[in-house]
Amino acid sequence: MGTFETFYASAYQHPKLLWLAALLAAALLAARRGLDPLLRRTLAALVVLSLLDAWLTANYVYGIGELPPRFAAWVPLFFVLAGDFRFLVLAVAATPEGGVRFEAQRLAIAAALTAVAPLASQAVLALLPDSLAAPRVLFLVYEVAFASLTLSLIRWNRNLREAAWMRSVGRCVLLYYALWAIADLIILATGSDLGFLLRVVPNVLYYGGLIALIAIAAPRRRF
Repeated sequence: MGTFETFYASAYQHPKLLWLAALLAAALLAARRGLDPLLRRTLAALVVLSLLDAWLTANYVYGIGELPPRFAAWVPLFFVLAGDFRFLVLAVAATPEGGVRFEAQRLAIAAALTAVAPLASQAVLALLPDSLAAPRVLFLVYEVAFASLTLSLIRWNRNLREAAWMRSVGRCVLLYYALWAIADLIILATGSDLGFLLRVVPNVLYYGGLIALIAIAAPRRRF
């Protein structure tokens, strides 16, 4: 492995750097005054989700070691879907005033949207030749699928069109998925070690940057 791939696979990047990103987001959230109380609690829960994600999806899980085989595939999948759901539920539940409304119908819509990228990815992979059946190809197909979904929501979803702060959130999600896709294209097409260095940027945005952006961009309550 090259220098950047070695760093990418190390505990310094995952989980330590990602823990740092989440903790910095938590510090910013704590300092941000006037946020809607439910949104603040939601973001605090997302910080915990990021910390658990970085811990349990690392190559070596502190305190556990390698995950048992029966959990090794399902735990990363859970966190991928949970990470996508956090954006999609905001896309349907956020208000222009900076609040959130977690109603049963909105949660069901967000859950249905969360299934779009995995199902689309499996449909695309079924059409690809066996020679392309590699994890990195799966990553790329999923990244393109979710970026396409995000772009569609930015264009058509009412919350993302009418709430300026949610437009910023949508653009951040689109950015980190686009960067992941570009990095994987570089790795697949050239084998360049730089692709792993580029992947660090969206990782930091995903684990901490998105939470920090929401805390900054959401309108504050006026007293």
